[in-house]
Amino acid sequence: MSTLANARDVLRLMARLRRDVTVTDVAGELGLPKSSVSRTLSMMAGYGFLERDPVTRAYRPGELIMEASYHFRASRGTVSLLEEEAARLVSETGYTGYVDVLDGSESLVLHMRVSAIGSLHAYTPAGTRAPAYASSMGRALLARLEDDQVTRLVDDRLEHSVGQAPKTRAELLTQLARVRADGWEFSRGEYVPGVAGISGAVLDGDTGQIFGIGIALPAQELRDGMPEQFGRAVRDAALRVGKRIGDPYWLRFAAAGSGRSRGVSARPGTADDGPVP
Repeated sequence: MSTLANARDVLRLMARLRRDVTVTDVAGELGLPKSSVSRTLSMMAGYGFLERDPVTRAYRPGELIMEASYHFRASRGTVSLLEEEAARLVSETGYTGYVDVLDGSESLVLHMRVSAIGSLHAYTPAGTRAPAYASSMGRALLARLEDDQVTRLVDDRLEHSVGQAPKTRAELLTQLARVRADGWEFSRGEYVPGVAGISGAVLDGDTGQIFGIGIALPAQELRDGMPEQFGRAVRDAALRVGKRIGDPYWLRFAAAGSGRSRGVSARPGTADDGPVP
């Protein structure tokens, strides 16, 4: 039997047993030599399909499987709606669109759509992770949590903060409060140098997962009013999806009107900083 077929049978066994598996489990259930099973499991772990518990030494689904499962499950619902809205944003703005999910304290890219006419050369493809506090997408995702949940996820010192990104947990919570009021977040060169981002987020009530939608563009192409203009577009995209999936935040947001308008120059910045949220 081929290694690929063995890997398939291992994953099927995990799905059937609904637990971590050991070399002995797999050998007994599949009727294979332990030496062959050990090689297969080690190879699957080496390529990210499995990971091994350091204490029990049992194997569980790895990062690649988990990331693929995010997309598989979501493609039947919330993420498919967000991907449609991302395509609309890309068409309307000419810039790169993204759909992310909050995974612990990180934002994980699920989908990237590049514009045929946009000029963004730096990009973060599906599977890319980043500290959630360090970008507009991540902060839009974190804003859907309660402050005490954010406090448990994020250390007090935010070591990857650059530019206008929050430097402490207290600064982060202040920014998240504004995101909740506005429905969107803005960043400029904070995690990816020279790239600006504008993002919103929705909560899938069925799975409890928080998904983000946004666009990225070269920071040097920002002009007066563009963050506000694109912020409304991203907010409205998230609002349309949020209403369709019954997200309480967006249902309340729609009932209350469009919320307050963000003054992108309300706080002092330098010419190099550009607009600040």
